[in-house]
Parts: sequence; structure tokens; C-alpha cells
Amino acid sequence: MSTQTSGGGSSTGLLERQGIARHLLWGFIAVILFQTGNGMELGFYSGFLQDRGITSGQVAAMTMAYGIVIAIASWFSGSLADAWGPRRVMMMGFGAWLIFELVFLWGGVTTGSYAVMVIGYALRGFGYPLFCYGFLAWVTMDTPEEHLGRGVGWFWFAQSLGMGALGAYIPSWFLIPAFGEMGTLWTSFIFVIIGGLLALFLVRRPKELQTAAETGSRPSAGETMSGLVKGITILGEHPKTAVGGVVRIINQAAFYGIPVFFAPWIVSTVGMDQGKWLTIWGTLNLANVFANLVFGYVGDAFGRVRTVAWFGGLGCGIAVFLMWWFPSMWGANFAAELIAGILFGIGLAAYVPLSAIMPLLAPERKGSAVAILNLGAGLSNFAGPALAPLAGPLGVGGLMIIYAALHIVGGGMTYALNPSKGDGNQPGAGTGTPEAAPAGPDSASS
Repeated sequence: MSTQTSGGGSSTGLLERQGIARHLLWGFIAVILFQTGNGMELGFYSGFLQDRGITSGQVAAMTMAYGIVIAIASWFSGSLADAWGPRRVMMMGFGAWLIFELVFLWGGVTTGSYAVMVIGYALRGFGYPLFCYGFLAWVTMDTPEEHLGRGVGWFWFAQSLGMGALGAYIPSWFLIPAFGEMGTLWTSFIFVIIGGLLALFLVRRPKELQTAAETGSRPSAGETMSGLVKGITILGEHPKTAVGGVVRIINQAAFYGIPVFFAPWIVSTVGMDQGKWLTIWGTLNLANVFANLVFGYVGDAFGRVRTVAWFGGLGCGIAVFLMWWFPSMWGANFAAELIAGILFGIGLAAYVPLSAIMPLLAPERKGSAVAILNLGAGLSNFAGPALAPLAGPLGVGGLMIIYAALHIVGGGMTYALNPSKGDGNQPGAGTGTPEAAPAGPDSASS
């Protein structure tokens, strides 16, 4: 789809050459703000709830429920983007986050009701996938193939800047010292509301690019169901999308598991100060922020499959192992753990080209392909914490080794996404293997 804008900007302009369609610019900023509010509790919520009488097992169960809802919402975000238009999907996510975060904090945390906490926190899981992954689907729809790696790189830059870096630094440096942990959770509304309003008022497709789903009335139940079904049938029509979904699960499983079992261990058992751990967590995410952007360009030039396999799979495998090995050998060594965390953040970013590979595996159904990618992203929210109880029988080190091994296996699986010569399901089929060809619009992985 062209990136011509209502302002008459050419698709060859500077902004567009970086993979940013002009009409989507404010959407990237909206994602930063939304995810800042959404990610504020990630670095401290487990210990915070345990201090209020919730057991570690209950926290893990609540997080798993949240992950299940995120997986469902992540799948919906891509499928419904085709049926409803991505903007409507984003607004659904905005509303869901506000409603169910209020249920979680006001109805659950302040009253001490664990049941209400679970309901509110789990259903809040509809919020950020619909908002953010709905926008990701929009990016893949409106960005030319030759710049798609850069476009998704900018998306993940925005997403991780908010959820990871700002969501960690702002609470640890400013909000928790000033307002406490509970007050910090309430301030998350400010960021989410501003981000949602930016998307509501400033992000619109030019009329010449709008689809029938966007210009007409709200789609019927039949059209909605058809869009959701296509998000499943694509697995049979384009089997490589299933492989991509599994790799995407592996991508962030450790990232979402570490706050559940590793963060309490390194603070309470190893003896690292909580503020130092939050600084490590924030720096990990800050490294990820800028590496996301870099690997969008690297994937377009070096080869998207090679980038994910070597820098992502192998790189994360080594980094996850070091995150456990350093404190087990040297104790609460801030510098060593900071280095391991930075390496992990960089490795996570090397999975960015996967978001450019997937829609090109099914170019006529990009929204459905992104739905599988998003489903994998959502399942990583479930899979990571779901493995956390294994830290009991296996120990923290045993579980971290499992996470490391999964990354290495996932890196090898990525080569299944390398389209073979003459594969009719691939764009540019018959032009040669993508790793041997120069980067360009005709390759799904280079």
C-alpha cells in the first residue's frame, strides 16, 4: 500500500524512507506514552503485591491469567484490523485498559480482594495488545516492503521506549520516591490517557487509503467473525506463519518470566538493592529501545532471517545464561549484572525483523499474518510466567538455562522462514534465496 499522505507528501520523502508513513507519525508517539503507563508496574508489582499479603504463587497465577487474555487480544488485534480497520481496534484497547485498570486498582488492590485483582488485571490484558499491536498491523499495511524492516523497527522502538525504559526509570527515579508504589500505579492513567487521546484525534488514514471497513458503518457480526476465522485458516494456507508464531513466543518468554521469579531472587536471596535492580531492568530496556531501531535497518541490509537467528536466538541464549551466572558466581555485582542485562536487551531487539518477515509470508493477508505474530507475542506473556514455578524444583539457575536453550532452538527455527526458490507463497518468488540476494522489497528475510 502506498504511503502517500493527505498532506501530499511523496512516498520517497525522508520520513517515509525511514519506514514512517506521515499519517502514522503521531501513532508512534501515542504508543510511547500508552506503554509508559502500561509498563510502570512491571519491575516491582510482584514484590509490591507480596508485601500486601499475596503469595508468589498467587502473583504467578494472576500473571498467567493476564498472559492468556493478552494472547487472545493479540490475535484479535491483527485479525480485526482487516475486518474493522486498525484505528477502531486501537480505540477498543484504549477503553479496555482504562476500565479494567480501575477495577484492578480500586476494586482489587485497595480492598485487598484477590479475586477482583485477578479479574481486573487479567481483563486489562485486552488493553495494550489491541492498542499497540493494532497499530503494528497498521504499520505493516501502510509501509512499503522495502522499508518495512525500518517501519517495524520504529514501532518496537516506541513500544519498548515506553513499556521498558520509561516505564522502569520514571517510577524508580521519580514516582516511587515521591508517591510510593500505590501512587505510582495511579499515575499510570495519566500517560495512557494522553497516548490514547493522541491516537484518537491525530492518527487517521487519508481518505484515499481508507478501506470499506473504515469508511462504512461498524462491520457486522458476520464480517467480524470472518476476520477472526481468517486469523486461524492462514496457518493452513501459509504454514510458515505457524513457525514464526512459535519463534515469537520464545522471543519474550524469558523477559516476562524474569520479573516473576528472578527479580525477587536477586533482591531477597542475592542481596541486590531493589533500586539497583530496577536500574538494571531499566537499562536493559533502554538498550533494547535503541537496538530495536538499529536492527530494523540491520535486518533490511544483512538479512532478516540471519539477524533473528544469530543476534536474536544465539545472542539472547548467551545473555540469559550470564544474567544468572554472574550473580551466582559474584553475588550482588551491579556492574556484571548490568552488562548481562544490556546484552539481553540488545539480543531481544534482534527479533525485530520477524515483524517484517511475517506479513510478507502472506502478502495478500498481512493483517492475518500479523495476527499470528501478535498471538505469539501474547502467548509469551503467558509462557514466561507459566514456567516460573519450575524455579522451585530446578532452581533459578536451572530455569534460566531452560530459557537460554529455548532462545537457541528458536534461532534455529527461524531458518524455516527463509523462503525457498520458487515458493509461490513468497513475494519475489523465484528471484533466489533472500540471504544470497541484496536487501530489497522482493525478499521476506533480507
